[in-house]
Amino acid sequence: MIALFSSEYCCSAGATAGKNNELTITEALRDPLIAIVMRADGVTSEEFKQLLEATARELKANLASHQPEERRRDCRNDTEDG
Repeated sequence: MIALFSSEYCCSAGATAGKNNELTITEALRDPLIAIVMRADGVTSEEFKQLLEATARELKANLASHQPEERRRDCRNDTEDG
């Protein structure tokens, strides 16, 4: 799911203001359209956040096993910074 959402991970897609075409998990959780869909589906913000973070960790681990060491150091998420 990191291909759709990111917490500042290297690989993602979506829409953020300014820096690139990536949507962080934090931004996804604040997005009004996503909030409407979550509400319609009966999904809480916490459930969605946990799903995205777990999927991002899994994808990051999979990507790390296929990347050179210096590229892995560049991958991080906004929850790792505190």
